[in-house]
Amino acid sequence: MRRSPLFMTASLYSTVPILAVAVLSALKVGEPLFAQRYAPESSACAAVAPIRIEMTPTRRAGGARAVYEMRFSSSTFGVTVSEAGHYLYDVEVAVKGLPARAGAVFVVWVATSDLSEWMNLGPITNDRPVGGQVGWNKFIVFVTAESAADAESWSQEFYFSALSPSSRMHTMVGHGPFSSEPCLDPRN
Repeated sequence: MRRSPLFMTASLYSTVPILAVAVLSALKVGEPLFAQRYAPESSACAAVAPIRIEMTPTRRAGGARAVYEMRFSSSTFGVTVSEAGHYLYDVEVAVKGLPARAGAVFVVWVATSDLSEWMNLGPITNDRPVGGQVGWNKFIVFVTAESAADAESWSQEFYFSALSPSSRMHTMVGHGPFSSEPCLDPRN
């Protein structure tokens, strides 16, 4: 016997109150819904190790080294996304062996891969890493020498650069302000 879709819809809605009573009766009073099973510590993204990327030095860096780590920003839902729907990442940059330079402040920048948007994450020193939150799918991380820590745009004095993993398919590195530096990491 075939039943009309209207009958099936009506019978589905008549079972909803029964299911709701069953679910509510299984909960302990005062315990938040999904409290134990879906805690942030047990989410799949919390268990993912951070991605660690060695940054490519320019000639100015001498023997200095830099690395950045990125991980998904924490959330009670496993991952955090921006209003535009992009994953939010926590990025931290650390340097070792930066040369002393009179009157210069080393600044960490993050920019979209087409260099249309950027942000200053702050000054960095050999003993103090810098971090921030990034909400772009593809981005470039770089370190420059500036006259002030709160510079609104970067100078042409690049010391390190690195791409986010998603930027490796297409990049502006080797174009525009990066044109004087090699596109590829000479160590690879």
